[in-house]
Parts: sequence; structure tokens; C-alpha cells
Amino acid sequence: MKRSNNLRPILAGIAAWMLLFACSSNDDTAPDNAETDDTLPKNETWIIYNGAANWSGGVYALKDNKSREINLSGLPFLQLAYSGGGRVIDKTLFKVNDVSNTKQGINKMGFNAAGNIVDQGFLPSLSNAYESNYLVASATEGYYWDKVRGGLKLQKFNPSTMERTGEIDFSSLSEGQTLESIGQLIIAKRDNKLYLDLLLGDKAAGNWQVTPAVKEVAIAVYDLTTNKIENVTKIGGTTNLGVFIDHVLWSLDEVTGDLYFATVGDMKTQPSDYSSKILRIKKGEVNFDATFAIDMKTYQFPAEFNRLFAYNNKIYTTIPSRAVSYYGGGQHGVKYRDDVWFWNEIDATSKKATRLDIPVDNFYCNQNPFFHNGEIYFLSNNATDGFSGVTQYNPSTGATKETFRLKESGRILGFNIIKE
Repeated sequence: MKRSNNLRPILAGIAAWMLLFACSSNDDTAPDNAETDDTLPKNETWIIYNGAANWSGGVYALKDNKSREINLSGLPFLQLAYSGGGRVIDKTLFKVNDVSNTKQGINKMGFNAAGNIVDQGFLPSLSNAYESNYLVASATEGYYWDKVRGGLKLQKFNPSTMERTGEIDFSSLSEGQTLESIGQLIIAKRDNKLYLDLLLGDKAAGNWQVTPAVKEVAIAVYDLTTNKIENVTKIGGTTNLGVFIDHVLWSLDEVTGDLYFATVGDMKTQPSDYSSKILRIKKGEVNFDATFAIDMKTYQFPAEFNRLFAYNNKIYTTIPSRAVSYYGGGQHGVKYRDDVWFWNEIDATSKKATRLDIPVDNFYCNQNPFFHNGEIYFLSNNATDGFSGVTQYNPSTGATKETFRLKESGRILGFNIIKE
């Protein structure tokens, strides 16, 4: 009995230790179905465009095989001679030019039964030049510009069938200039109205930009309800709305309803009196807001705004750390595609720019940020850190988080999210 009594404290201690261990283990181990901050969204398909130095690459769809570090090797993809990113409507993808990049126009892509990206149709342009700007407004409503069909005519098409359905004639806006276009670089839609850049001028030898006859920018507003040109609004102090057909430089703030546009000025001569600016047409208006302009000279010069996204009275764009020039990049001591482009949030009221905690970018990818599920997503490539990937930013808290990065898979040139 005495020996048994001596064991009681020892046994009690062991039992207590086992109970404590069990409780501690339960506390440290989350249930199998528990959500954590690092849980990858199972109800999302990530669309990733990657590319080499010449922008050739592929478009991939990742659903169950998503990760924070992605090696695309061995994954199924649709090969693209130009993999510069694209746009998504529901579960359909669109990009400029066909998969071989030899035919100008609009390419449509979708999913096969295995969930892989496949080619689904093509709307050819009559032009053989790289100039087919387009807007997919819905599954059945689309617009594009085709110089051969008429510079002052906007073409209509059905994205479901990829067939041209007609055109809107803006010939009444002609001033007899050598080069005249409507919607060549800007095709935006808000409140059943189209907002289209109107460019009237000429092109000098050795300059890919059109030099406007009058140093100003103009937007034509077309009412889709009345089928009439409602207004042409103009503003001076800058030139050249937009950059390239696959490089959208307009953004609709879904919170405020304001519509923003970026001008790049003359990218060859970079005159300070006609510098790159961000302009606005406020909700319910059809004229430029004459009281509003965000001037690149406030932050850096010479340089241009080359990305644009607006959300809740904030503007998201890149501002270079040093002066840059698209033409002859060495003239300012830095090449245009070096690691100099930093993502910033600009307050539309105060014009104050705040640099975000997001990897520096080199402008090989020109995709704008986008809003999804409460956060804004930004793409970056750089040689400084060997980074190529996406960062998400919470505009309410200011917190950033790396969505994913590519590993041994080239540069990221485009990213979209499709929610199931």
C-alpha cells in the first residue's frame, strides 16, 4: 500500500502533463476546414500571361494548382507569339491580334472541358497595321477601330459571335487633317454613353505618335440611347490621349462614377508646357473637369503617366524615380525599361502621391491594376530583386501582400481573376 501511495503523485503528474499536451495540441492545430490568411482562393481561376524578352509566351489557367510560387513548366497553355495580356468578360478572354500575331484584329479565347485555355475565334481588321483598339462592353456588345474602314468611323461587333455588326459614323467631326481618328486609343463606356478620343493632325517622319493640329486633347461623347453625338469636349495644356491599342489609359472609378484619362504628351520632344496629365470627366458630366488635372511635372519630369486605375477618389499609377525618355532611353541617364517605375496612390483631391509597398517595375508589362474582392492587384517585373509577380493591396487598411511570384517562368505580362 505504501508503494502504491508513493506512485499516486507521479501518476497524477503524468496525467496532468498528458492533458496539458492534448490541450496545447488542440490549440495549435486548426481544424481541417479552417480558413487562414494564407489560404489560396479555391473559387478562383488565375489567368497568367507570361513572356520572354520579345513578349512571346503563353496564357495559362490555374485553379486547383495555384500556389504562392508558381513554376509554369509542364502546365498546359495556349502559345502566343505576342503574350502582352488581355481582358476578361465573364469567362471569356480577349486580346489584340491572333495567336500567331500575324493577323491584326481581336482574338477570343475560352476554356475547354479540361479547364485549359483554347482559341475560340477571331475578328480580323482590314488594316495590316498594329492599330485595332477595342472595347468589350458585354457578352454581346463590342466596339473597335479599323483605319481602313474609316478613321472617323467606330466599328461595332458581337463578342459572342466575333462578327462585325455595323458602324457609327463620326465624319461630321472632320477638319480635313491628314490623319483623323475616333476611338483609336480611347474607347470607354459609362451610363450608356461612349467616350472616344478624337485625334486630328499629322504624323512626322520618325515619330509613331500623331501630332495634333491644335495642341489639345479632345473626347467625343456619343449617346447610345439617342444614337447621336452629344458633345465634343476639349482641354489644352497637354496632347495625345493614350499610348497603344493594348495599353488602356482610361479608368472608370466604380465608387465615385468619375471617368479618368491619361495623356502622355509628345513622348519624343517631351515639352514641359504640354506635359503628361491625368484628366477627369465627373459623374453625370460630358465635359472635361476644367478645375482638375494631375501633372506629371509635380512628381517627376521628363516622364509620362503610363498606367492608370482609379478607385474611390484615389488614382493608382507608376511614377519613375528618375527622368525617363521612351525615345533614346539613354539621354536622361536611364533606360525606359529599367527598374525605375514605382507604384503610387495619388489622392484625387490633394494630389498627394504615396509610394506603395510594392516591388519596383520595369514596364515590360503595361497592364493596369484592377479591383477584386476588396483589394487592388498590381503587376511587377524587375531585375533588382529578380521579381516577377503580383501584389495585392487593401485600400482600406493600406496592407500589402504578395499574391504570387513566378519561378523560372519568364516575365509576367498579364493577370486576370475569374471567380466561379
